[in-house]
Amino acid sequence: MTYDEMKEFLESIGGLENGYFIDRPPITDPHFFDVKEGWYQLIKDLIVDLNEMGWNKQVMQVKEKFGGLRFYVDSHIENDDLHNRVFKAEKDSYKICEVCGEPGRIRNNGWYMTLCYSHRREGDD
Repeated sequence: MTYDEMKEFLESIGGLENGYFIDRPPITDPHFFDVKEGWYQLIKDLIVDLNEMGWNKQVMQVKEKFGGLRFYVDSHIENDDLHNRVFKAEKDSYKICEVCGEPGRIRNNGWYMTLCYSHRREGDD
């Protein structure tokens, strides 16, 4: 999924709410997600599922950490199904190349990243 496709998706759902700054306009810029395009489809699928579960669309932060996706929602939400769905997406991210979205695995060349064979760094295999 490209940047433009993700932007179009976010706009189509009215954006997401910034959990830290609720007075700001809805988040419709994919750059809010501090990840590469390879995980956009994973994030889109997660958002669709969370919305179907009644999520308030409030997101605190989305980033890559130690090679995996981190998707932070309001910790006061008491919905185990919602938190389990977020956990599943975070777990799945360790099998998806951050760059292109193809199957990948954790690689370490001084920095942990989930990458496919094509996007791995020199000397990492």
